[in-house]
Amino acid sequence: MSYLNFDLEDISPEKPKKKAGSVRRAFSNWLLENYGEEYQVEIEKQRGRKEASFFEADFEPLPTAPKPKVPRVGIVGGGFAGLYSGLILQSLGIECEVFEGSDRVGGRIDTWYSTEYDPKDKNKKGLYGEVGGMRVPQFADDMLPVQHLALSLNAVLERNGRADEAVYWRKFYYNSEVQRLRYNNMEAPITAKEAGLNSLNFGVDEGGDLPMVWVTEVKPQKGDPYLPINKVLDKVNGPFLAALDQSFEKGFAMLMKYDNYSMWAYLTNVFTLGDLGEYYLPEMGKKEDLLPFSVASYLETLNVGTGMYSVSFVEMVIAVYDWGGSKNSYDPSDPNVYMVTVDKGMQHFPDACRAVLDLEDGVLPTDGSRAQIEIGMIPGLNGKKGYSPPNLTPAAEPPASVPAADPGKPVPGSPSRRKQRVFMNHKVVQVQHDECLFDNHGGMNLTIEKTDKDGKKINTIEKQYAYVISTLPNGAYLSGQLKTNFFDNLSFAKARALRECNYMPSFKAFITFDTQFWAELGNRQDKGLGVAVSDRPNRQIVYPSYGYDSEGGVLQIYCWAQDAERMGALNDEERVNECLKGIAYLYPEVDVYEAFSGYKPEVTTKTWFWDNHAGGGAFALFAPGQFKNLYPTLLTPEFNGCLNIAGECCSVHHGWIVGALDSAYNAVNNILQQAGATEKIKQMQETWGALHTPDIAAIKKKVRAAAV
Repeated sequence: MSYLNFDLEDISPEKPKKKAGSVRRAFSNWLLENYGEEYQVEIEKQRGRKEASFFEADFEPLPTAPKPKVPRVGIVGGGFAGLYSGLILQSLGIECEVFEGSDRVGGRIDTWYSTEYDPKDKNKKGLYGEVGGMRVPQFADDMLPVQHLALSLNAVLERNGRADEAVYWRKFYYNSEVQRLRYNNMEAPITAKEAGLNSLNFGVDEGGDLPMVWVTEVKPQKGDPYLPINKVLDKVNGPFLAALDQSFEKGFAMLMKYDNYSMWAYLTNVFTLGDLGEYYLPEMGKKEDLLPFSVASYLETLNVGTGMYSVSFVEMVIAVYDWGGSKNSYDPSDPNVYMVTVDKGMQHFPDACRAVLDLEDGVLPTDGSRAQIEIGMIPGLNGKKGYSPPNLTPAAEPPASVPAADPGKPVPGSPSRRKQRVFMNHKVVQVQHDECLFDNHGGMNLTIEKTDKDGKKINTIEKQYAYVISTLPNGAYLSGQLKTNFFDNLSFAKARALRECNYMPSFKAFITFDTQFWAELGNRQDKGLGVAVSDRPNRQIVYPSYGYDSEGGVLQIYCWAQDAERMGALNDEERVNECLKGIAYLYPEVDVYEAFSGYKPEVTTKTWFWDNHAGGGAFALFAPGQFKNLYPTLLTPEFNGCLNIAGECCSVHHGWIVGALDSAYNAVNNILQQAGATEKIKQMQETWGALHTPDIAAIKKKVRAAAV
């Protein structure tokens, strides 16, 4: 009973991995095979153009060939999709340039550091928090490319004498039995351990609106006592999860019948009381009756955020299905959730990407293949998969049930000279296709505004590339320029997809306290507390997973959807005031205001709502019907393959770093396919792994057609 997080089959002879499967990969393939006809036609048309061979020299597979001096790929945006695109191209010897409009890389990965932060001072090393993405499931098959990237970067940094810039993982404490909950003016907060049979004051007899039958304890003859309200989602999701387990194809076909429904619409227009099965009680109403509004409201309040059930029902079911990826995939009996975060702040991760991109030589095939073995993407020398990356802090070490990897001895490389590929404070304001470029083979014009550190325009730069990968959040394509648009002449389908793709608002705040009263009361210390939840405007308190040995610390507030919009509408100090009231509500026995370090922006406090670089939303979360109607379009290149759109919205991993990586991998693959660079594609897979690319669906479709 906690906030749902949008996380996210190979069998080892000795330690069989739990069959979680790559449900999102299968989902992507199913969508494209069944609803991606235009995507398939357009891809085949673009890749069949003879003109693509014009750039053959740039993609020469022979290692003795000179590296091209002229960048052929321009990349818009220095978030993870842009950085990963560049790192792949760099590893293949294909020149590129990355343009970032701000003074830092990372996009929606952004760590706030108090101006008093000091990593060498015990009492100040914990004064930071994650404005953007803050955690990675440790063992999820679909999420492993994120850890693979970190290991690959570390190999390059170490051989260049820059090991101090390497990325290390520490444990992220997602939950605990003592995390607090309090709703509806409850007399006092309770812990998660006590919540299973607590009505949380939602019953009509306690001032709420739920008929008491939903929150009255049931004691079955067999099994544990329960509240009927807490069994609803099991029955809602159960038939779909069972069908997916039995057959991905049949399960998706069943699920997609309801793609035009939001989660709220399914609960209140499809699901009946009779569907509760053994949990149905006559006092609820007739079996053919639908769930009452109050039940749907309760489920939304406890599991997501206000108004969040307006998103796709399919999105919600799949999030539940692959939540198992956050568990120990090597041990089905292990119930724990395992997540990691970057030691000393997630910002170190994109900074490491930039450091490697600004070297002549980047990730080598030997770096990438070794990293794949170290985290279990592929088997090691012993023919088995394992997990033992060398960049884990002690708290993040895997449990004993996880076998060690066998990567063999590392292959040394040579240091590299510097070569700038990432350009900061370079804001791309227009991207135009010009079919006359490159001797009428076509290409893209980029108009770039170079600014100073304060955002003041210095000058305008014009660049031309054979290919462009644009990785901005969709809202950022509103350039704000006087007479020019960011894109012109996009296809109808692409323009509509960029305009309609649903993004989810998000709000975060960081509040510094002189004492860590939460650690003392929770008696947890370095074990972590997880997340506390209430129905107050701030909704969640995310406890730090670090710095428990210091005097003070930082509590992070996190909420989404309408809750975030209302917090964001306040000014900065008013947001902090609301957060303090929400914290005090969960800690009535503490003088929270006395412990508060005071309102000092960027010193003791920081609030964030959306982001001017995100353009109106923190991450994509599809509305009803958008998987079928927008997802294939977002993946389709424009202008005969010259323009690719990437970013987590162009994946099925919405809101996760790996979604950005998958989309970047697919964009680079499209370019390589367009250029006929078969050997480069093999090298990409050897170095970076066989990440998801929709070509899998196209190949399957061709095979079936040929068989017929």
